[in-house]
Amino acid sequence: MTRYGYLLRGVLRACGLPLRLESGEISLEPVCAIRGVWYFIAGEETTVADLTPVERGVLVALMAAGRPLKESAELVGEYGLRMTAGHRKKLAGLGLIRTTKSPFRHELTAEGWAFVAKDFPLDVPRDSMKLGAMNALVAGVQRAVAARGESLEAFFTGESGTPRETAAPPPPEPKAQSTEEIEAGLMAEAAWSESETRLAMALQAMPAFGARFAALEKALAGENEAALKQVSLSAENVFQNLRMAAAKRGLEPLHERGAEVGFDAVYFEATEDMDDGEDALVMKQPIIRMRDGDEIVVLRGLAAPLD
Repeated sequence: MTRYGYLLRGVLRACGLPLRLESGEISLEPVCAIRGVWYFIAGEETTVADLTPVERGVLVALMAAGRPLKESAELVGEYGLRMTAGHRKKLAGLGLIRTTKSPFRHELTAEGWAFVAKDFPLDVPRDSMKLGAMNALVAGVQRAVAARGESLEAFFTGESGTPRETAAPPPPEPKAQSTEEIEAGLMAEAAWSESETRLAMALQAMPAFGARFAALEKALAGENEAALKQVSLSAENVFQNLRMAAAKRGLEPLHERGAEVGFDAVYFEATEDMDDGEDALVMKQPIIRMRDGDEIVVLRGLAAPLD
């Protein structure tokens, strides 16, 4: 082997190109190897702008499949993309594909996915106008992926993309109340119930006060009229405030004091034994609250037989 033969073999090894010795000479396989050596010697680099129609087609096929493809059965058999050793070496050297052998199987690397997503050359070579359709496909996919806000890999594989709609998070678990909180709640409820009962009792007593005050005015027969009027106004002011407080809690009296009704033990206590439906006279009004159209008895009234 000549001095130049050793030099050329070193260059081939540095390029990662195949070589074999025949009768002391170096034989290159195939023509693409010679072109690779020329790039190396001439100081030129292979770039993504140099991708051939076949190499571009391989990238698009791998992108569209979203998985590794067998070179012979799928890239050639299904898509008519016949790769040479030069194609494999070029795409792998650019970091765009990962290749395994026996049989040849290719898949996009992370750099390959990023390249097809953003940097794929969209020029149309003169000798292959068919690439126009492929370029339209890639451009459309790029727009769709950008609109969806997910990666190109996820768009085709469906494995790690950002979903279009994020499911609403489950509602937080209710915080467990401590014993102190439960006791405080029960005490507050009991206090509310007691204050409500007291308010109902005040409502129930108002008619009786009015009747007794009228009797007092009659007994005095015009004496101390100014004082009686002042007391009446003060009492009415208190009663008005009580009525407003009762209304805020939904409390109201049922029937009028002195009205004749049918006795109902749900609404009345009795001054003596009485049967339901028996004619009765209202001595104290029952206090109720309306809830969803139903009458809830807060404080029972008092009834007496008519006879």
